[in-house]
Amino acid sequence: MNILHNWKKWMAVGCSHGEFIDNDAREAVLTFKEAWKPETTLHLGDFVDLAALRSGAVSNPNSKDRAQSISDDLKAGITFLRELAPQHILYGNHEARLFQFAGGPNALAAHAAQEVLNDLGDVAKDLNARVYDYNIRSYAQLGDTKFLHGYLYNVQAIRDHAETWGRCLIAHIHRTGEEQARNASGDTGYALGMLARFDMDYAATRRATLAWKQGFAYGHYNDKHCTVNIVSRACGQPWMLPI
Repeated sequence: MNILHNWKKWMAVGCSHGEFIDNDAREAVLTFKEAWKPETTLHLGDFVDLAALRSGAVSNPNSKDRAQSISDDLKAGITFLRELAPQHILYGNHEARLFQFAGGPNALAAHAAQEVLNDLGDVAKDLNARVYDYNIRSYAQLGDTKFLHGYLYNVQAIRDHAETWGRCLIAHIHRTGEEQARNASGDTGYALGMLARFDMDYAATRRATLAWKQGFAYGHYNDKHCTVNIVSRACGQPWMLPI
């Protein structure tokens, strides 16, 4: 009996953060995709960083982030999207900054933000990828599993996402994990880690970053089910790919 009859392959990444992507992580993901040959690939958001648009950078004239190039960050984010060639592209909280500025009162900032959104839209069109807005009702789904960027950032974020959205896979929290929801359905939440560097400046003094892991997820799916596997590495550790 072929237990994988009518099943397809998938893989997902998240939090590559534009120009802050880790080169070893990028190489690992692209190497795995070439070998795995998934029918469906997803980027779960924060494919750009846009450090100059952080609230702290906007409000503080002395913030180093104000000097970060939006152009270079956008170029790096788009380059990786084209290399990855996902069929599903989710906006994360970093991309959501663009919508905030595009609808804001500063005409110059609104124009610049809209131009970036237009560029991202062109990439998605070229890749024939579906784009998902950053809101709690927007997610991709394969079988019984929802794929979303993530919205909660607490110690029990993985569990809390599963209790809110059901069986799901998230990015956002920059760590990996698997936790059970406290519900009768027995839903499981998964987190796939990040592809960004471990030494990003904004997190240099945050203790929580010591729990960060780089990683990605893969598995099989059909109309009713989806298996989830996480591949990850801690800071200073090598990549061990299952290929």
